[in-house]
Amino acid sequence: MNLDHRVEVSRILGCHTHYEVFKLDRLDHVPVFADVQQVRRRYKELAIRVHPDKNPNTDAEAAFKRLSGAYECLVDETLQRNYLQQLLVHQPKTGTKSARQKCKCKCKRKRKTPSEPKHEETTSLPKRRRTPEEIWQEFQREEEELARQQFHTKGFDRFYESTLKRTSQVADASSTSTEEQQTILDSNLDAKASNWAAWKKPTSKRMRTESAVSDPGYESGTNSTTSDVPVNMICCMLCRRKFPSMEALHRHETLSKLHLANVEAQLARPSGDVP
Repeated sequence: MNLDHRVEVSRILGCHTHYEVFKLDRLDHVPVFADVQQVRRRYKELAIRVHPDKNPNTDAEAAFKRLSGAYECLVDETLQRNYLQQLLVHQPKTGTKSARQKCKCKCKRKRKTPSEPKHEETTSLPKRRRTPEEIWQEFQREEEELARQQFHTKGFDRFYESTLKRTSQVADASSTSTEEQQTILDSNLDAKASNWAAWKKPTSKRMRTESAVSDPGYESGTNSTTSDVPVNMICCMLCRRKFPSMEALHRHETLSKLHLANVEAQLARPSGDVP
């Protein structure tokens, strides 16, 4: 058997108050109110050590019974306050009373005893005290219920925290992308301004390019002299003549005296006449 368990049995059986059982007494031996949760924790630790099923010591059952009685008193705040008040009343005070004072106190208690009402004893039935095993089983059920509630509470908290975390991550991502875009737009403003000014300033190369682009011959892919016009469409409507190429038509319009005469005659006619 574990030596610590055997020592614990002897210690519990040697305690004078419930607070000593749970190691809640102070150095000055003045009892004070103990927190209920602390009482529950100490009871769980000690019950595992001195329970008869876990401790083969012959006095384990008596120690477990002593522990259960102390727990049942201290775990109830009302019972603990009453018990604490009783301890404080019987707490030894400084100084000693004389024999005469002690005799007077005894006489007063004797005179008060017969006058106390007894109807409470007759009307109230004594409440059956729970066995140490019943107290231990009830404690375990309470612990299981508390653990279940804490599990569900933590599960909900984890779900809520994960949902909140995902939402915050999406919000951070959107805000980060917007901030990055704004940062890119705001960066290198001087360099961008100088590049824009340089682009707006005309250069000989770009002027040549722009003039070439604006030329109708450039847009069609060739000039008028080399345009792919069908041969049957190359003709002078004024002279009623066809030419094999556009170059021949240009020479005709420039050098032909017949064409020049027809042009002058066309100009001399009124605008309403048809040639």
